[in-house]
Amino acid sequence: MKTPTEHESDKGDAGTDNRSDLAALDAKIRAHTEAHRQKNPEPAETGRRSTAIGMAFRLSTEMVAGLVAGGIIGWVVDDLLGTKPWGLLTFFFLGMAAGILNVFRTAHKLAADVAEQVGKSDDPSGDK
Repeated sequence: MKTPTEHESDKGDAGTDNRSDLAALDAKIRAHTEAHRQKNPEPAETGRRSTAIGMAFRLSTEMVAGLVAGGIIGWVVDDLLGTKPWGLLTFFFLGMAAGILNVFRTAHKLAADVAEQVGKSDDPSGDK
C-alpha cells in the first residue's frame, strides 16, 4: 500500500490540474454571485424593512407599557383605598395618555434619527 506522499508523487501534474480546475470553478462562482447581487439588490431593502418593523414594535411596546402600568397602579390604588372601579379607570386613562405621549416622543426621535441618516447618505462629502 502506498503512503500519501507516494500517491502525490505518482500524480505528477494531476495536483496542478485540480488546482486550476478549482480556481476556474471559484472564478465562475464569484462571477455568478456578483451578477446575482447586481440583479437583486435586496439586502439594503431588507435592512430598511427590518428597521421599520423594529420601529413599529418599539412604538407599540411604548403604548402597551403605559396601559399596563396605569392599569396596575389603578388596581393597587383601588385595593388600598377601596374606591373600585374609579382608581382603575382613572389610572388606566392616565396610563393611556402617558403611552400616547411616549409614542409621540419616540416617533419624533426616530424620525429625526432617520432624517439624519438619510442626510448623511445623500451628502457625498460625508460632512454632516
